[in-house]
Amino acid sequence: STIDFILAFFVSKKVFHLTTFLCWHPEDLHSLWRASAAQGVRARLGADLPPGGLHREGALLDVACAGAGDVARTASASRAFNYRYSWLLLDNGTFDSLAVQDTLADSVILPDADVTWASSDKLVDLYRVKVGEPLLTTELGVGRNSSRQTLEQLWATMKTTVMRRKDLHNVYLKAATIITQPQHFKGWNDLTVRHIDTYPKLTYPLLHMCAEDLHFRLNLRQVDLYGEEYNGSFNGLAGLLQRREIELGVTSMFMRADRMRVLHFSSETLELRGAFLFRQPPKSSVSNVFLLPFSRGVWAACALVLFAAGALLAALSRPPRLRAQDHSLRQLTLPEAFTFAVGTICQQGFHVNPQTMSVRMVMFFTLLTSLFAFTSYSAKIVAILQTPSDALQTIDDLTRSPMTLGVQETTYKRVYFAESDDPATQRLYRRKLLPLGERAYMSVVEGVARLRTGLFAFQVEESSGYDIISKTFTEREKCGLKEIPAFKLPMVAVPIQRDSGYRELLAVRLRWQRETGLMQRTRRVWLAAKTRCDADGAGFLSVRLADVLP
Repeated sequence: STIDFILAFFVSKKVFHLTTFLCWHPEDLHSLWRASAAQGVRARLGADLPPGGLHREGALLDVACAGAGDVARTASASRAFNYRYSWLLLDNGTFDSLAVQDTLADSVILPDADVTWASSDKLVDLYRVKVGEPLLTTELGVGRNSSRQTLEQLWATMKTTVMRRKDLHNVYLKAATIITQPQHFKGWNDLTVRHIDTYPKLTYPLLHMCAEDLHFRLNLRQVDLYGEEYNGSFNGLAGLLQRREIELGVTSMFMRADRMRVLHFSSETLELRGAFLFRQPPKSSVSNVFLLPFSRGVWAACALVLFAAGALLAALSRPPRLRAQDHSLRQLTLPEAFTFAVGTICQQGFHVNPQTMSVRMVMFFTLLTSLFAFTSYSAKIVAILQTPSDALQTIDDLTRSPMTLGVQETTYKRVYFAESDDPATQRLYRRKLLPLGERAYMSVVEGVARLRTGLFAFQVEESSGYDIISKTFTEREKCGLKEIPAFKLPMVAVPIQRDSGYRELLAVRLRWQRETGLMQRTRRVWLAAKTRCDADGAGFLSVRLADVLP
């Protein structure tokens, strides 16, 4: 019977919530409710069908009812013809393609739809590649007399919707991209200024591969803003998607909660990292360079050796018998002995030349010890002058340091500092950036240039910053760079019209590009990697007077 087929159809698809649009007699409806309850299916008569939800549902429509066309138009307006709902359209006559076209003339049944037309002689799968295009039909090879087991076997052997509907027949999809600085744009393959509009340039080849894979073309327009919200409406690219003027964006945007209210995202493309880049200040600027070579224990040992040498010389010069044999010992008084000890550490000789062997041995080993200590001390001083300090490790260290801060000029330059819930980031923003006003924000080229000149930290997207650094810094300058994460940025993804019928198609193909390495290859082309330190310790280093001041 019809009721048995209806329940077998939905239960075979593992759908247990059913919304019906029927004009049957009450007795027939009662039979349907009773049979549904027996199968564990919750059925209801007519209701709103929101496009989003946590679970799949079924929708049953009798096309012979007078309001069938209105139901189809309402479902189209709310985008209920999507992957969330499994639609079964009942037709008691034989299959007639003209009748199907008339009933669903303006219906938005796009590639993500699951719509089955059940006539008396066959079941037909329906969808269209684009609004305004004719419906495409596929016979499923079964009829309304099929059992639940037959239908389950059919669904198990059928390819997924995405695999069955990969051919969009070269339709044009309206799209938009971001070009914030048109004066620097020289084409999608120009790598000379890849730090400008990086993410549209990175996303374009990914979507171009999707277009070749799914057989569609892009009708592309250009805007200069990603989109910010004003009084509930967005401008820029997000505004075009909100007003449904375009189908998707050829760029990657931050996945923010305010944007998700008006648009959806297809698939993530990369994780954006922003950090403070700076050159660690030299150790001489944060501590006394003359005390750093030795630890406290070594300093104490050196002082003890010198004190012992002076005391031992004074003691050896005291016996009258030795003084009678060596008249030079009379000059080696206690103050002179300690003067000798201090002079040896400064690599100075001594005017007394004793003949007594014990005194000569003490003086020899004291001079030898001071030679080793002085050599080690001098070598360590040179190493310290060449080595940056490790004084700045956290955001709070930056806040307390005398460094000047700068931020890359981006559309989100203030948003994520102001919205950050990290107390350390908030302290840095209030103390270091707010007082500077607009002077805190600068281009990548200007900010990286200031990194070379002195105590300056620049918050920049890592790929953009390292691109300029690789072109302008010397090999030695690259070795002194340090980075501290500023704040956690959300993932960036391809934006698409809310409840778009192409969202799942694009998401699957973009995930395929990620899994096969195509996306990683594109990232390596457009995103500069962290510069390598290949010349640490090479070349000459200028020592300033400030580096050796006590």
